[in-house]
Amino acid sequence: MEEKFLDLKSIVKLDCTLCDKCCKNRGDIKLTPINVIEISKFLKISIKEFLEKYTHKVSEKSIEIALNAKGDEHFCIFNDNTNFKCKIQKVKPVQCVVFPLVPIDINRDLFINTNQCPLKTAKEISVSKWLNGNNNIYKNHKELYLKWIEFLEEIEEKLYFMDEPIREKIYEIVFMNYKKNAKQKDVLNNLKEARTIIYKK
Repeated sequence: MEEKFLDLKSIVKLDCTLCDKCCKNRGDIKLTPINVIEISKFLKISIKEFLEKYTHKVSEKSIEIALNAKGDEHFCIFNDNTNFKCKIQKVKPVQCVVFPLVPIDINRDLFINTNQCPLKTAKEISVSKWLNGNNNIYKNHKELYLKWIEFLEEIEEKLYFMDEPIREKIYEIVFMNYKKNAKQKDVLNNLKEARTIIYKK
């Protein structure tokens, strides 16, 4: 059966009963620079402390990072295992925002429903309302998310062949070199700075 593409106006049956399904077996929830800025600010800690305590690099030759997991069942580190609520709900990553939908084409806001939450009690809701809720995370982060993906795709092969000190410098620029009240424009500026270093090599 062919998957039906959903757009922002599509109506789907989705709900959340705070089961543990989407927060278990994690360690793969990737972060963008704006996530790092916003989550560390939300937790009232420095970016450096956040990165060291809550994240890991996805691979040795990459600058991508993901949230750590905890325990034998690898719960997301921000899952409250007493009530299964997300401790960073207001600033959670796009990967968490869209679940159980999967982006097919973010440029055109197209998704498919993985049906991983087949709740009989689910109510009809628009895709737009599901993605944005009360915090407008998808809407506010979409353009920067696309810029980030574009950046990663552009530099992936170059990063692989870089010396470790240069790769580490790129990591610091895109994830760490921000003032306390950094905004999306600061991320874009840092991506530009990183590109300058990459293309000099």
